[in-house]
Amino acid sequence: MQFEMLRIAVAAAGLLVATYYDLFNKRNVPVNITYFMIGAGFLLNIATLDISLIAYSSLAALIVMGLGYLIYRTGQIGGADVLIFAAIALLFPSFPASILAPSAPPFFEFPFVASVFIISGLLSIFGIGAIYIPRVLRDLAKGKVKLNATSAFSAFAMLISFLAVIYVLGPYIPFQSGQAILALVMLLAIFLILFKDHISSSMIEWVPFSQIDDEDVVALDLLNPKLVAKYSLQRVATRTELEKLKKTGLKKFPVFKGMPAFVPYILLAVLLLLVFGDPLWLLFY
Repeated sequence: MQFEMLRIAVAAAGLLVATYYDLFNKRNVPVNITYFMIGAGFLLNIATLDISLIAYSSLAALIVMGLGYLIYRTGQIGGADVLIFAAIALLFPSFPASILAPSAPPFFEFPFVASVFIISGLLSIFGIGAIYIPRVLRDLAKGKVKLNATSAFSAFAMLISFLAVIYVLGPYIPFQSGQAILALVMLLAIFLILFKDHISSSMIEWVPFSQIDDEDVVALDLLNPKLVAKYSLQRVATRTELEKLKKTGLKKFPVFKGMPAFVPYILLAVLLLLVFGDPLWLLFY
């Protein structure tokens, strides 16, 4: 891939700065950082004079932004996260050379941005688990946790699905470490789903309108359904939504102020992939 070291440098610098703001600026990443990464990726692709690469990377970035926007509207990730994934699609139209990766993929090669999305998601599960498992266990011991029937059913369904996956794919995963990692991820996911309501409630703060930041996520299920329907409220507090919230006349709003930062997991995923290569290589090579 042409300009590979420059692409890596741009991605690393952009992600480091974005991580700082995500951690220490209330998850508010300046849009100039993401625009710089997107612009740099696009210009580097133009500089290759490879029409097929330019078209492929641009299409990949547009698809990432389209799918990412749908997830963003649900409040699962931030707008900066979507733009960063689009930038990664432009910066790395093919998988860069990795320090410890096998010489060639055994079956096929994931798009780099897809691998980053998968690994960052898995890392976030570990991160959230590390933060909330001790809290949930402590609250369980104090009798403060109430299980939700829907969450319990979802957790049970995931357990059955996990056992089915292990039964089908287990023989094709030669490394026991790969099976152990898969099992740990699934167990953490089951735990988080089982206690989803309790964990979510611990992230919510009732704050006045003046303390709602741009792109905060509002817990609409805690508001009067008639009020939500009347003003067609959405979860993500964009400028339009902030105007709607102001019109409701409510003194306080339930906002997910305790949502963990996600950009650090994207940074860590990129670093791990640059060192170890595609995760499918590690599972099947």
